[in-house]
Amino acid sequence: MHPSALYETVHREPDYLREMLGRPAAPFEAAASILRGAKRILVTGTGTSYHAALVGAGLLRAAGRESWALTHQEMALYPPPLSRGDAIITISHRGNKRYGLETLRRAKEAGLPVVGITGKDSPLTGPEVVLPTVPQERSSTHSASYLGSLMALGLLARSLAEGSASFEPVARALPGLPAQIEGVLAREKEIDPVAGVLSERGRLVLAGAGPNTATAREGALKVKESSYLVSEGFELETLLHGGLQALARGDLAVEIAPLGAARERWADAHRALGLLGTVRWVLGDPGSQAWLASPGNGGAPEFAFELPALPEPLTPLLYVVPLQLLACFTAERRGTDPDTFREDDPVFARISASYHL
Repeated sequence: MHPSALYETVHREPDYLREMLGRPAAPFEAAASILRGAKRILVTGTGTSYHAALVGAGLLRAAGRESWALTHQEMALYPPPLSRGDAIITISHRGNKRYGLETLRRAKEAGLPVVGITGKDSPLTGPEVVLPTVPQERSSTHSASYLGSLMALGLLARSLAEGSASFEPVARALPGLPAQIEGVLAREKEIDPVAGVLSERGRLVLAGAGPNTATAREGALKVKESSYLVSEGFELETLLHGGLQALARGDLAVEIAPLGAARERWADAHRALGLLGTVRWVLGDPGSQAWLASPGNGGAPEFAFELPALPEPLTPLLYVVPLQLLACFTAERRGTDPDTFREDDPVFARISASYHL
């Protein structure tokens, strides 16, 4: 039995994404028309929304646009020099958070066009175009809203790419994602033994390269929010520059490793994690699984979850789903509530009341 709202929401994700894919193209075209004249697109968010911004900036770059991700607090308090050639995409699940609203105000003061990406029934106003994503979530461990933001960014990038041949593989792959996510959900029992290792050991590190740096950070955040464990998501290279030194035999190490530009470096990391004696869980496509499992590259991992091959900029939309399930199942095993943001604990209730998000 899986009683959490988080678990139920993860299982609704394919339907949510299908609904987004079936919407009229007009809102995305309207947003694209606003962004088309920009020399630079800054994508902004906080927490999970910032992770979406990181992936979205990569999708926009794949579509041929100069784009960079910033946190809402950076935009509000430590902004880069802004010019009339800039445009802003602001991402917020709820549409009412302090620094998200301050980002919107700063952009308007600078005379910059803004596109908003937010949950359905959000109070967000001010952007020239608002792209709604999915229904507001009951669980404070947001999952579907992350995927909804990524899908909105993918559809927006498709509109901006204007038939670019280099972006065409991404555009072709977008409609197949709901069915691929259903394939992951149908195999959820494969993830429960990994959750068993994590719940017993209590130590987790995740690593990803390129767009999946955000996936590693998002996976770590979901485990923190749901299971109250300290976990850390690394860029692959940073893992090798000091991240390994905090690990010990028996710790769970998640390698988010689709076949891509970091292929050679993944072999080094996989081998190093094996020498260290970590329990390795490799999320990868058939090519990357075979590459890493070869004896010279570190050998077969303790756990592997094979995923379909996708263009690398799009892989975060699929690769995050096993990590959402890992968060669900680890919380169940530990007896924590993944839906409450720990506010059922009086200490955390007081903490939440002590400041305004």
